[in-house]
Amino acid sequence: MKKYLSIITITGAILLSSCGDSLDRFPVDQLVEETAFTSVSDLQLGLAGAIGSYDPDNFVEFNSIFTDNCKLGAFSGGQELNTLNQLLNADGGDRGIWTSHYGTLNDFNRLFAAAAAITPTSIEVDQYNNILAQSHAFRALMHYELLLYYGLDMRDNGSAGVPYVDYVSADATPARNTTGEVLTAIQADLDAALSLFPAGTTDINFASPDFVTFLRARIALESGDNTGAIGFATTIISNYSLATPAQYVGMFQEDADTTEVIWKYDSVQDSNLGLTGNWNFTGLDGFIEMSNELAGLFEGSDIRTTVNLGGNSDASTNYFSIGKYPENADTQAINDFKAMRVSEAYLIRAEALARTTQFALAAADVFAVRSVRNGAGVNPSYPNVQLALEDILAERRLELAFEGHRYIDIKRMRSVLNTGIQRDASDCEGAVPCNLPFNSEKWIFPIPTVEINANTNITQAPGY
Repeated sequence: MKKYLSIITITGAILLSSCGDSLDRFPVDQLVEETAFTSVSDLQLGLAGAIGSYDPDNFVEFNSIFTDNCKLGAFSGGQELNTLNQLLNADGGDRGIWTSHYGTLNDFNRLFAAAAAITPTSIEVDQYNNILAQSHAFRALMHYELLLYYGLDMRDNGSAGVPYVDYVSADATPARNTTGEVLTAIQADLDAALSLFPAGTTDINFASPDFVTFLRARIALESGDNTGAIGFATTIISNYSLATPAQYVGMFQEDADTTEVIWKYDSVQDSNLGLTGNWNFTGLDGFIEMSNELAGLFEGSDIRTTVNLGGNSDASTNYFSIGKYPENADTQAINDFKAMRVSEAYLIRAEALARTTQFALAAADVFAVRSVRNGAGVNPSYPNVQLALEDILAERRLELAFEGHRYIDIKRMRSVLNTGIQRDASDCEGAVPCNLPFNSEKWIFPIPTVEINANTNITQAPGY
């Protein structure tokens, strides 16, 4: 896509233009594949760069600050005010997710183009196949997240989705594919990944067969395939244990335990922004804090209280710092992002069970998570879908706080619960809005103005 040329492409174009007309000129895309990737080792380096360009921070920040999980911090200098004020517009209000994700997709598509011209040796076949499998899996993830935020309706296959891009082009101007077309292409990518993973692919720092199954559980829930969500989540639950309280602390505060982790984004010093930088300058001096309402929901008996509330929080002054991603055991602010955890699989299955009126089973899944985190947690009983979803949403809020889910969770359930974002009055003092209606246009992200101006085939989301 011409708006998202990679640094390699841009650099190649500059080099060509500076060398005179006597050079044999290849198309920029052809030049990149011919010179940047000539071996399986080159592809491996390219894969590392492509995965490294994926940025979970934007989702973590937005889902937390835009909703009811955060408030203006005591040490604020104006950081994140636009997001806190729910300013979502086509002139940069999408936090750059469109540009970033299509840029990352371009990186993966270049790997596919380059790999087609490389023949691995017999000892490189597994490595080569794994590179392709990883690229298929991450291309599926990128398109799913774009569809989730920019698509018009995940549950309507005929609705406008997003452009599905599986090619490299310097001048493409793609239109939106339908939601159904994008979902079909995503599933094809996931099928391809499963067919290519070498036996024993289990490294949780990369995609794996369980990564694929987990992503399919998320997709099924969002697209209304409750049977699929139950089945995929059950597969994950059967393979992973919920962390004990000690393991849970180790997972987040010490970056040391991965008992319940299916996939984590491996942060590297000087390469990835530490997640704690989303809220704090240094230590726990927060320019964005946990909202008073959310802080009040964490009980003393709940191990999630210890993990989520920073150690310098002070209830007497309503100062609640966010402590979920502190410096790791090496005192570096590179705590890995635990992007897929088995506790979420329990709550995915609980929601799908509740939506199909299997209330006792849904309650059991919620209590499985609640009881291991909070020994004093209440065993729920659900008389109807609405009350079940209200309780599941509340449990997801506690379990997945500051992990990039809150906005999407409310969005998914708003048609049943008829509610949007509702901040406590103490969390929306001044000009900060207290509510976002369930029918607001802001439940769909706008396509950036620069894309609209450059691509006449793309259509803007309603209301922008």
